[in-house]
Amino acid sequence: MNIGFIGTGHMAGSILKALSNNKNYKFFINDIDVNKANDIKMNISNEVVICNIEEIFINSSFVFLGVKPKDLTQLLNECKDYINDNNILISMVAGFNINEIIKIVGNKKIIRIMPNTPVIISKGITFCTYNNVSSNDRKLFNELMNYTGKLYEIDENKMDVVSVLTGSTPAYLDYFIDSLSEFGKELGFSKEESIDYVLQMALGTVLLNMNSNKTPKQLGDEVCSPGGSTIEGVKVLLDKGLYEIVKEAAYASYNKNKKMY
Repeated sequence: MNIGFIGTGHMAGSILKALSNNKNYKFFINDIDVNKANDIKMNISNEVVICNIEEIFINSSFVFLGVKPKDLTQLLNECKDYINDNNILISMVAGFNINEIIKIVGNKKIIRIMPNTPVIISKGITFCTYNNVSSNDRKLFNELMNYTGKLYEIDENKMDVVSVLTGSTPAYLDYFIDSLSEFGKELGFSKEESIDYVLQMALGTVLLNMNSNKTPKQLGDEVCSPGGSTIEGVKVLLDKGLYEIVKEAAYASYNKNKKMY
């Protein structure tokens, strides 16, 4: 299968690298940053052809659009005359809905997706919504995205929500992990040791949640023995407004998504 990428930034590049686990896939790519395109070509063993946008549509069935929101309108206007009946556009551009794409390119085969960064290790979660895509093409797309992790179809009106819930929040978690590792560093461990310990804790906690019939709140309560040390720390988090801070951050990301188009 031939797969096209217009834009090979962090998210698009992560998906491409995950898909490269299938050595039968051939990639046709274009990026205004030639160094990014060359880096992809040098770091995967699949055949990669760096080419212009028209050649991507000529040669590819699925075409991933991985540009920034501010650049999507210009790109769509540039490529609308190249799109043929064999092409399926896949937009991963946050805050830009399918109707906005249709206004520019017409009622083409379009899949809007919202992935997150763990796709690069095939542990990601991607949400999708379809326009004018056949059941057979959906099956092919599902097979394609199996290399990136889990794929879920949702109503498009929920896309901005999951963009925050699973797309933005890995950064929230990354910062939380880093802040805990700073505590370990201040009390005598190296930064590397602290990060390793916290990551193992986070991994085990997530797996426990996934394999338990209890809610995260119930599991957290079980760690908080009355009069113990854990509850003292949790009291600080709650007194500082943990839930309110997290929701405020999530709403800030969500409202930014709503303003992108």
